[in-house]
Amino acid sequence: MDVPPVRYLSTERGDIAHQCFGEGERTLVWTAPAWISIETRWDHPGDLRLWEFLASLGKVVVFDYRGFGISEHLPLDRVGHLDELSFDLGAIVEGLATAPTVLIATGPAGLPAIRFVASHPDAVERMVLLNATAGGSEGRTARAEQLAAEVRQVWGTGAFLGGVTSVPRDDLRRRGAAHRERLGATPAVAEAAILAQLRQDVASLLSHVTVPTLVVHTGDMARITREMTEAVAAGIPGAVYLSRPSSTFNWGEWDSDIKRFVTGGEEDAEGYRDLAALLFTDVVGSTEHAAGLGDLRWRETLDYLDAFVQREVASHQGRVVKQTGDGHLVEFARPGDALSAAQRLVKGAAEFGLQIRVGVHFAEMERRSNGDIGGIGVHVAARIAALAEPGEILVSRTVTELTTGSGRRYVDRGVRRLKGVPGDWQLYVMHSG
Repeated sequence: MDVPPVRYLSTERGDIAHQCFGEGERTLVWTAPAWISIETRWDHPGDLRLWEFLASLGKVVVFDYRGFGISEHLPLDRVGHLDELSFDLGAIVEGLATAPTVLIATGPAGLPAIRFVASHPDAVERMVLLNATAGGSEGRTARAEQLAAEVRQVWGTGAFLGGVTSVPRDDLRRRGAAHRERLGATPAVAEAAILAQLRQDVASLLSHVTVPTLVVHTGDMARITREMTEAVAAGIPGAVYLSRPSSTFNWGEWDSDIKRFVTGGEEDAEGYRDLAALLFTDVVGSTEHAAGLGDLRWRETLDYLDAFVQREVASHQGRVVKQTGDGHLVEFARPGDALSAAQRLVKGAAEFGLQIRVGVHFAEMERRSNGDIGGIGVHVAARIAALAEPGEILVSRTVTELTTGSGRRYVDRGVRRLKGVPGDWQLYVMHSG
């Protein structure tokens, strides 16, 4: 997905930076915690995957609240105030959304979302709250100012975002979190925003939310417990509550739930067929690695590998369809992109002390409504990968024919039978030189 241009919405209180992408009659307004700028939401494959999912449901609008990121600056005594946040949200909905409109808010962004929807019952058709809280509890303690001051001290290092999320805090993710902090706010702005957030309380407004609302708890935000999200759902008349544990904001079991809710329960269209370069990876000797490293260290290693795969696949215009045990199923529009990514994955895995085997095939497959893919072509790619040697990229004859003239060299591996697949298959090893 190409990065959409940044535009500015002029309001009586200042300019609001925003981006729009996707198409459709339905508009989805996505609002995240204020300190995460839209400028940092396009450099992570997980975010790209999330945007692709949302764009499949309609036109998507994302924005920076005033006082943060690249929107209009605010005096520190107004940064993060519920009135300012709710004003911005309302301006975006009124100025950019077309009915039907769905508001999706994550974490602390649920506070202004609840405030806005409670006071403007006709502005949106539906609302989704991911890991939301009604606030109030921490702000009434004497520690509010101390907590905000502590945030200021570590702001820009990644420690804050690393501490409020439950994802593993490895160096790669910490560097990404530090980057987001620095581009989202200054230390002084962050301190003011956290203090304002801790003092916010919208519990009394929950009963005034009259639009259909889905409340989802995934556990991704370490300080927002299931009890907090349950209280939000209990306070909103008719709200639907779901618990969908996950390990990332960008890839969870909640996708299909949100899709059904956003579309109002419309039946998913029957899967359609498409052409794609299909790539399977598999870690060699995973059982032995797990036994030698121990469960915790092995899980961390796989997390590092997963982040690397996500990044490399995105940089080669591909999409990670899903994890397959200790490997991945990936799709690309072009076989050349798949082969370039495969080379990077094989070399990169070695940096983690791992060897992977890769299989690549180009074929017709079926796209399914939940984002998965299927069909005989997928099975063929999986069987090819299973026959690859450690560190080897094994491909079908179709791939070699489609990349003729690219300069890539192949070594004939001979005709093989693929388990469960009819016919004989000519396979080739892509030369690594």
